[in-house]
Amino acid sequence: GLNPADAVRLARATLRSAAAGLEDGADLDALIARIASPGGTTQAGLKALVEAGMPTATAAAVQAAVRRARELSANG
Repeated sequence: GLNPADAVRLARATLRSAAAGLEDGADLDALIARIASPGGTTQAGLKALVEAGMPTATAAAVQAAVRRARELSANG
C-alpha cells in the first residue's frame, strides 16, 4: 500500500484534478467518462467507492452540513 504521506498527496491531486474538470462546465458523468478507462484503475476505484456506499455517505454528510449551516445562520 501507500504510505500515509503519499496517500494524502495522491488524494489532494485527485481532488484538484476532478474539481478542475468540473469547473469547465462538464457534468460529473462526462468527467468520469473522460478519465476512467474501461477496466482501468480509476474505474475500479470508483466501483469500490460505490459498493462501499460512498455516494450515500457523501450525500448524508452534505445534507447534515447544510442543515447545520441553516441552524447556525438562523440563530446568529
